[in-house]
Amino acid sequence: MATRIVQPPSEGWNHTTHYFPLIAAQIPSESRRILDVGCGEGSLCRFLLTPGRSLTGLDHDARVLPASDEISYRLGSGQALAWPDQSFDAVTIVMTLHHLDLEVALAEACRVLAPGGVLVILGMSRSSGWRDLPLEMRDVLSHRHHSRGKVVWEPDTVKAEAVLTWSQEKKRLQAALPGVTYRRLPMWRYLATWRRD
Repeated sequence: MATRIVQPPSEGWNHTTHYFPLIAAQIPSESRRILDVGCGEGSLCRFLLTPGRSLTGLDHDARVLPASDEISYRLGSGQALAWPDQSFDAVTIVMTLHHLDLEVALAEACRVLAPGGVLVILGMSRSSGWRDLPLEMRDVLSHRHHSRGKVVWEPDTVKAEAVLTWSQEKKRLQAALPGVTYRRLPMWRYLATWRRD
């Protein structure tokens, strides 16, 4: 799998855009058809767009979907994708899974993923209390370090609190996606990647 050196988005910085280069690094350079579920205003789509790639962004909020000649933005639900089976080489779900029925959304993402394709999820969960305290402290310190001197930017998209704890979400991801890799990241995020056989 080839990796690319990429720069952060021009819109500004936040806990999610900080990880755009990491997300991009999970997607093979030969992936041509990419779907971003819950694309919002399209910052990740623009970040992933390279010559020869076809980017599609999907969101349920028509208010935030941008107009573009280079990227196809569609209105719809991540729980009922409007594409045939095996339509995409990569699917991203970034800070969206906690808005959806996890199992239904993952089943749909897997359905539209071509053999050999990769599913990349950046998400968040909630603290379960004292057991999560060491990583919560790391999150706070990482935020202070990485946000220093940055132009903090928050898109005008629908926000929701996470319902599942970190351990609950990890277990459900592992059950829905056998062989998934899961990594807890600093600044209240996790990265999960899964490749379809």
